[in-house]
Amino acid sequence: ANSEITELPAEVAELSACTDIEIYNCPKMEKFPMAITQMPELISLNISNNAQWSAEEVYKGMNGLATGPSREKIQILYARQNKLKEIPESFKNMKKIGLLDLAYNQIEKLPALGKEIAPVQLYLDNNNISELPRDAEGYFCGYDDAETLSFRFNKLTKVPNIFNANSLFTMASVSFAGNQIDGFEGEEDGSYKGIKVETFTLTSNKFKKYPKCLA
Repeated sequence: ANSEITELPAEVAELSACTDIEIYNCPKMEKFPMAITQMPELISLNISNNAQWSAEEVYKGMNGLATGPSREKIQILYARQNKLKEIPESFKNMKKIGLLDLAYNQIEKLPALGKEIAPVQLYLDNNNISELPRDAEGYFCGYDDAETLSFRFNKLTKVPNIFNANSLFTMASVSFAGNQIDGFEGEEDGSYKGIKVETFTLTSNKFKKYPKCLA
C-alpha cells in the first residue's frame, strides 16, 4: 500500500497460506494484478484508491475474484475510489462476503445479488446508481445479517421497496441520503412493505410532503 510498486509477480497466486492482501493507493501499478484472483485462501482484500485502472481493467479484476478459487472465501473487500462502472453478475458467487465497500466509483449497473449474498456492511455511496434491481423473490441482497447499508449520493428517485417491517431482524442503519428521491415505491398502491431499522436516513432528497407510508 502507498508504494511505487508497478506490478505483482504471477507467483503471488501460489501463496497458499496468504489470507490478507492490501494494494491500496499504488498509482504506478497500471494494470489490475490478476495474480491475486487465483490466490486460493484469500479472505480480506483492499484494492481501494487505484483510479489509474480503467473501468474495463477493474471489471476484469472483480470478475476474476468472483470466479476464482477464493470466490466463496472472501469476507472483506474494499474497492473504494476506483473507476468501476458495473458490478459483475458473478458477484453472486461471493457467498461469505461480510463487508463490501464499493463507494466512490462510477457504478451505473449492478445485478440483483439475491438472498444468499447477505453482507453485514454494504457501502455503495457516491456512485451513479438509479435503481436497485431485484430477483424473482424480490431481493436485491440478503438482509438477515445486515447492520449497515448505505446508498448515499446516487441517482435514486424512489426509496426502493426491498425491505420488510415484519422482518425478524432489525438493521442498525440504512441511508438513502443525497439522492433525488421524492417518494417511496409502493406508496400510492399500498404495497410498500416498510423497513425494520434503528436509523433510517433520507436527508438531502427532493421530498415535498411527509411520506404517509412511514406511519
